[in-house]
Amino acid sequence: MSAFANRFLLVLLLTISVCPGRAFPGEGSKIRIREIVPGMSGGFVTVSAQFQNLFSNRIIGTIQSGLPSVIQVEVNLKDDRDRRVARRRISQTIFFDIWEERYTVRRPDSVAVFAKIDDVKRAAGMLENEVLLSADQLPQSENYSIQIRVGIIPISSSQAEKVTDWLLDPNQTEEYLASDNRSSGFELNLNRLVSFFVSSRKKSNYASEWFFSEKFTIGDLGQ
Repeated sequence: MSAFANRFLLVLLLTISVCPGRAFPGEGSKIRIREIVPGMSGGFVTVSAQFQNLFSNRIIGTIQSGLPSVIQVEVNLKDDRDRRVARRRISQTIFFDIWEERYTVRRPDSVAVFAKIDDVKRAAGMLENEVLLSADQLPQSENYSIQIRVGIIPISSSQAEKVTDWLLDPNQTEEYLASDNRSSGFELNLNRLVSFFVSSRKKSNYASEWFFSEKFTIGDLGQ
């Protein structure tokens, strides 16, 4: 083997050993959801989940420039025949006050203020025991699964005025049962939200695909 080939092989081996988990372009940077955990609290079925890669450098830079970003999470509870029996749409908006140098995370039922972006990422990058519906409405022995997708969208100040109040309207996060035929009128789901603010070429940078929990029964969750 030539001296050049020996040097090339040595460099290659060093690269592999130093960077064993390196993510190449297109790998590991997409928004993902992990640890989708169904639960039970006070007689209600709940869900917890963790989001990965939600806050890209571009999103953080946009927030720190003073423009808000909207996080929207869509949750479906489905039965063994793939019928949706409950739905939640959870929205929160992140603002950064460039003068006070603090972040505000607004949800329909709460407002939290943070001094560091890492705290914002932890608080907004997960679901924790979000209520889906009363367990009394579901057969104990049937199999269910939970579907979740999440997106984060930077918006301009003028756009924020038009959509933020609507997104944070508590009526938009109520539970929806499959047997309920009510119409709530215009619904800005995640696909439409991303399409409204982001070009189709970049959609995958701002929203995850659907992720699924393991199947479970209501009896599995205890009381």
